[in-house]
Formats: sequence, structure tokens, C-alpha cells
Amino acid sequence: MSRRGFSLTKTLSTRFFSTDEKKGDDSDDDDNATNANTPSFISSTRGPQVAAILEKYASKIHDDSFLKIVRQLEFWHTNTERDLSDEEFLALTERLAKIASWRENVDDVSIPEEEKLKIPKVRFGRTELQMPIITCGGMRIQETWIPDTVPLLKPNKSKVVKSASQDNLKDVILCCLKVGLNHFETARFYGSSEVQFVDALCNLIDEGKIKRSDFIFQTKIGLLSNTKTAEFAKFWANSWTNVSKLGYVDLFAFHCMSLNHQLDNVLSDDADDGGVYKFALDLQKEGKIRHIGFSTHGCAQNILRMIDSNKFSFVNLHKHYFGDYHAAGTSDLRGGQGNAECVRRALELDMGVFNISPFDKGGKLYRPSASVANAVGCELSPIAFAALHAWKVRGMHTVSVGLARSSDLDEVIEAARLYREDERARELVRAAEGRLEDLTVRKLGKEWCEKGLLNLPTFYDESTDGVAIGNMLWLYNCMASYGMIEFAKDRYNDYEKKSAAWSKSKSFEENLKSFDTVNPGRSFDESVDLTKALSNHYDPELAKAKLAEVHNWLTKDATLSEEEKVKLGWKQAYNLTTWEEFPGDDLCMSGVILRRMGIKSSGGNIEDAVKEAKVMRGIVRKSSLLSLED
Repeated sequence: MSRRGFSLTKTLSTRFFSTDEKKGDDSDDDDNATNANTPSFISSTRGPQVAAILEKYASKIHDDSFLKIVRQLEFWHTNTERDLSDEEFLALTERLAKIASWRENVDDVSIPEEEKLKIPKVRFGRTELQMPIITCGGMRIQETWIPDTVPLLKPNKSKVVKSASQDNLKDVILCCLKVGLNHFETARFYGSSEVQFVDALCNLIDEGKIKRSDFIFQTKIGLLSNTKTAEFAKFWANSWTNVSKLGYVDLFAFHCMSLNHQLDNVLSDDADDGGVYKFALDLQKEGKIRHIGFSTHGCAQNILRMIDSNKFSFVNLHKHYFGDYHAAGTSDLRGGQGNAECVRRALELDMGVFNISPFDKGGKLYRPSASVANAVGCELSPIAFAALHAWKVRGMHTVSVGLARSSDLDEVIEAARLYREDERARELVRAAEGRLEDLTVRKLGKEWCEKGLLNLPTFYDESTDGVAIGNMLWLYNCMASYGMIEFAKDRYNDYEKKSAAWSKSKSFEENLKSFDTVNPGRSFDESVDLTKALSNHYDPELAKAKLAEVHNWLTKDATLSEEEKVKLGWKQAYNLTTWEEFPGDDLCMSGVILRRMGIKSSGGNIEDAVKEAKVMRGIVRKSSLLSLED
């Protein structure tokens, strides 16, 4: 039999690489270990050795983590771009299995406490808080996206905190605390998240397992251009109803400060009632909040405006290796684009710097493209690379992980271990950066890489008619160089919704006011003459061509076949999502409401993953016995 062995069947490909997990069977796992379920790396000549390594760690590895390992190994075994030697493949297996066993190791009483894994902590700017370099983000772990202020549909708090999602949340919190990850971040906007986090933390305090001083709690409240202080006070009152049980909020942030008129509101000192910023200062004086900051999905110049005001102790923003989300392609008015200058300036002012969602909004790295996985290499996951880049290259204090399950910690714990090995970490990051840069130059050309996203107006400029030009060209880069089709389509879908709502019968200013603070800007519109908007770009015609091309790739009416996508290099490497998170992966309001009403199925199908892992463990066990016979 060849080293690669059997090719994956269509069924197995669906099981390993799609988001729709195939259900397992309740019968014995060894009986379920059929050829149809067997990964091709197990069927190969290296299979028994690989299985022996996995079996050695099997009792220490959570079911979700076990499935993730199998999916990654299958990608690297069937990968046609890089053919790993047996020695490299076995080293990869050992690394993945060792990483995934962290959960059992922290509970192992035979290991001295000083030798157990602890997430490093750093000074969080002028707040003086000792911040873990990893933050538990609360955006994907709650029961529902429906907030507790929506009549009829709002969740019943007493039921939510007794739900299966709450059990999962408690498990995640306990896992975090065991490794020293003690910063929990949520928001009013995150449905039932705020309620559930507070309940879980309060229970742990009541049980005597932790003290209030053992953790850092952050929540965020948004506002609009016309939000008056009295209205903002009501938003706060709703939040305080939940969080008052904790006594105080360590980090309070104005949420999604993105649009010009929002900034005018929060930075203004002219309001008759003192304004919303003064309201926050009063809360601080009352001891209800400790530190005031802001989060943003805005353009670079707006973020710099907030930072330069020097009114805030910390900032939550996007600064990722693969692009800075809504700031990508937007001018910082200082010769660059994106949020690099924002991070530098915030650090200069001694602000705490929090990296929002580097593994989701930074390229959906839990479902990386094959191009990205190959370029980063087999010694480091794309997630670990992104975290190390934020810490070691950008100097950011903490990276947020939108945890949906405890196994989502696997890859960032790998990064945290490497963080302490400074030279080794920097060596791995430099090597990966070199390969990624070579890839982009090969795909896009050196001149475009250097100049393509510079000197572009934001959607606030009337010449754009609301089109987020810089972001569209960034998405082009994500597609053309990295093959990030799922990630780019998700982003573009948001922009197309804004274009659908854009009315030619309204003035430009009226249309701008319709943009939300989370995903401002709209998609490419071929009816808009962008000549003036692109007049300062180094190659306006090339930019226009790329805008049209990325629209054709990503529009909801795109007709590219799967074969064409593969030919263009748009392949997924593997999927680390073992089961859909409880609130669901679909954040559109109609989907959220249908889930809430029980018309559309919710996430949290943990049992399916357990069954699948049971089958896979049986397959591995059988193969490992062959290595003993040899």
C-alpha cells in the first residue's frame, strides 16, 4: 500500500472538512471503526505509528480536541503542496497531542503547581492591571443573541442560567481560571452573555472557589449619534442590573465606536447634562467601574481620533496579520493604512491594548485556507501564529478568543507556551512571515503589495458614495493571495446588505446615518463612478478592475463552481469547529429570531461530536495495536 493509502471518500471529506458534522453511532467505538470512517493517514504505512502516539495521549485528550487533531493530520497527510516526511509527520502528531493534553495536565496532582501551565500576564497600560495575554471573549458562548431588552423574545434569565449552554460556559470559565486566564469580556450587545457570565462567576464566588479580586471583568455599552445621557443611563441601568452582583466592573468600554457622529457624541463636552463621557466618569467616582476605554470597528483615522483624545485607559481594536477588519485599506493620515499606527500611538500613551477577535475577524483561522496553513507551516498553527504576531511583533497586551468550548483554548495555549520561549517564538514567527510575504508577492505583485491599499478615501468621502473601497481591495487581497473564501464572503455579505438599503432618493448624509456601528460601509456598486475617489491611488484603473473582480467573486449571485474555486486555490485546510456554538453561527437578525422561536435549530449539538470522537478513538486504538504487533 502507498504511504498515502486510501483517498478520502466523499462522506469522509464531509465529515472532516465541512461545518455539518455527521452523526456517529451509539454502538461500541471499536465496532464502529469501519473502513468507511478511517482517515487515510491511518490507512497508510505510517498509520500504526501515528495511532500509537495518539493512543499514548488519548486518555488526556478531550473529545473535541481529539477530532481536531484527526482533521489536522488528515489535511497534512493528503496535502499536495507539501509532502511531509514520516519523521515530520510523527513530530506533528506528537506536538498536537501534547498541546491537547493541557486540560488533564492542569488537574494532575502529581505535577507541582509551579510546573503547571499558567498564562503569562503583562501590565495593561495605565490601568496597572496584570492582564493575561489571552482573554476569554464572550461573544460566541451564550444561549442566544437576543438581548434582554427585546419584548416578547427576550430570554428568561432564570432559564438561561440553568441551560446546557450555562453548563458549557461554567466549564470554560473553570478551564480558563485553572491556567491563569482570568479576564472575561462581554457586552450588552452579546445577547444573554452578560447575564450568564455574571451568574457563573457569582456562583464560583459563593462556592468559595474564587474571590472577586481573582478575575478581571469587562463589559461594553454602545451608543448612537443622538444618544442622550439620560438614554445612555438607561442602557447602563439595564447592564448594572446584571453586573451589580459583582460589585464593580473592572473595564468599562464604549462599544463599537466607529462612526463620526458617535465620536462627536462621546468626545463632546458641550452637552447640557455633561454628556455620556462625564456620565462614565461619575460611575467611576462611585466605584461602579474602575477603568474607561472603548472598542471599535472603525476606520484608522477615527480610531486615532479617539486615542489622541487621551480620555481612555484602554482600547479594544483589530490589528491582525492578515488585515485589520474595517480599518484595512483606510488611511491613518500619517502615511499608512490600517491600525498599525493606532496600536503604536496607544502604547505610546500607555493605554492597555486589547486585540479583538484575531482568529475570527483576522481571517477565520479556526477554518484556515490551505494556502495559509501551508505558508504558516506544520510547526505552528495559523491561530498560534496570529497570537504570537500580535504579542511579539505588535506589542499588544492581550488577544481575545471567542471561546465557544474549552477545546478552543488548545491553539492559543500552544502560543502561550511559546510566548515564554522568546527567541524560539520570534524565529517561528519570522519564518512564517517570510513564507506568507513570498506568497503575497507571488500572487499580487510587489508594487501592489506595497501600494495597493494606500491613499484611499473612506466611505465618509462623498466621492465613494458609501463604498468601502479600501476594505473591498483588502478582501481582494485575502482572496487572491490567501484563498480565504469563507472569511471574505462573510465580510462581503455584510456590505451587500448595506448596499441593498442604500437609497438613491436620499442624500449622501442621510444614507450614511443608516450604517450600523458594527459593519459600516457598503459593497462595490458598478453604477458609481469612482474616478475621483481613486484619483490619489497609484494605479486607479487596476484598483477599479480589482474592485469589480472581487465583487464578482463574492456577491451572493456569484456562479463560480467548486472546481473553479479549487483551481484558484480557494480550499479549506481543515475545520476546528467540532460542533456549532450554542447561539448559532448565523448572526443575521432573521436567523437569530427563528432560532429563538424554535423554528430553526440551535447550536450546542455536543453529543454528535462525542459520538464521532468515540468512533475515531476506536479506529485509532485498532491501528495502534498493529504497531505493537510490528
